[in-house]
Amino acid sequence: MENNWPDSFNMEHNNSNLQNNQLESKKLLSSIEFCVFDLETTGGNHKHDKVIEIGLIKIKSLKIVEKKHYLINPEIKIPDFIQKLTSIAQEDVVSCPKIGEVIEDILDFMGDSVLVAHNTSFDIPFFNSVLKRLNIPERTNQSICTNLMTKYLIPNLLNSNLNYMSKIFDIKHAKAHRALDDAFATAELLIHFLNIFIKKGIKKINHLYYPRNKFELDRIHLRNQNNKEKIKRDLSLIKTPFLITIKGKNGVILFSLPCLNLASEHHYILDKLESLEWEIITIKLFGTLLEPLIIFANIFGKFNKELKLEIVEFLKISHITENGNNQEADKINFSGQFVIARHLIPEQFIVYPLHSLHKKTGLIFRYPGHKKKLIQYVKSKHSKYKKNKYKKSSIDPYLKDFLFNFLSYSENQVKDFIVLEGCSFQKQNPEFLNRLDHFSLDTVPPFNFPLEYIY
Repeated sequence: MENNWPDSFNMEHNNSNLQNNQLESKKLLSSIEFCVFDLETTGGNHKHDKVIEIGLIKIKSLKIVEKKHYLINPEIKIPDFIQKLTSIAQEDVVSCPKIGEVIEDILDFMGDSVLVAHNTSFDIPFFNSVLKRLNIPERTNQSICTNLMTKYLIPNLLNSNLNYMSKIFDIKHAKAHRALDDAFATAELLIHFLNIFIKKGIKKINHLYYPRNKFELDRIHLRNQNNKEKIKRDLSLIKTPFLITIKGKNGVILFSLPCLNLASEHHYILDKLESLEWEIITIKLFGTLLEPLIIFANIFGKFNKELKLEIVEFLKISHITENGNNQEADKINFSGQFVIARHLIPEQFIVYPLHSLHKKTGLIFRYPGHKKKLIQYVKSKHSKYKKNKYKKSSIDPYLKDFLFNFLSYSENQVKDFIVLEGCSFQKQNPEFLNRLDHFSLDTVPPFNFPLEYIY
């Protein structure tokens, strides 16, 4: 049935639904008690290594309410590299209690809470091995790993260690590899995630344990055809480039558009929603317009000629013609070159070979940490190019002309990406490496993902 309610009622109705969902989600998660803990040990061997420190944090009603901290005498020598890593010296634990002397206090503190650690695959088995040696039954509490949860919520994240997560979520973490500080940072990260689940309207507790394809921070899925006001709201809140895909019955793609957050794009999208019988909308965020353009190239071929011409004309007007670019597409030659673009996730970049441009040929890397990996990747792709053994791009000609014109014009206008000769990677000349270093330093995202996300 067609929705004939006034727009003002639509907005009030949809906002009310959203708020009610969030209130229900908050009530659900506030009822759960969490115990976040972290172990520092003499090593990773459950049979022979011992605990030297444990930090515990209790969370109730989405707030930190209590803490516990113990330095433990392991009764064995602490290896030198562990002393350097943790700053816990042998003399620091000589007069401390043995684990058996404090284990009952630790277990009482944990109680029936959901146990949380940033690496439960280590902390929980190790802790259970301690209990086994003490002839105490293993814990059967439900558990959550914030490291695993991070990877579900932020796809394509290359580094999920606690230091980096603290940095991108603006969490104070002064003493890494100290049990109480690590437990505090993990607790703060968990509270961030719980608030995210609330905003995204979590309905079942088990979604905390298996959040894949449900609560990613870089995308949303809208299924209500009468939800126009929520779509307007979502578009108005986005601060990054994005790709919108509109699907009809049986998942058939009716329309898609890579966007830079222009008012003209919003109007174009809303006009399409008025004329199409759509069922699902997906909005996915990106670091630059280039990446959604490349992914869009795989969708573009599904459209009829009329729609292809319409979309390309819109893209030209939005991103080239209005900016005064008059270059001819057939005069542009990017053979043997590579484009490096800023990724949505801080400190990450993505590289594509332009002679074999496809969403599957892109490689995400961190810089400078993955500099060697990047150079090796480009060397391999460039070698195939020189030997003419590469798979050529299969981008539709209608879109390819626009895409390469866009690359040619935008490289000198924005700092979102750079184009480099493949042979420069082979030689590793200083000028090339300096340009790569400067690009890494200059590409500070104007948005604040993942602190700011779509929901």
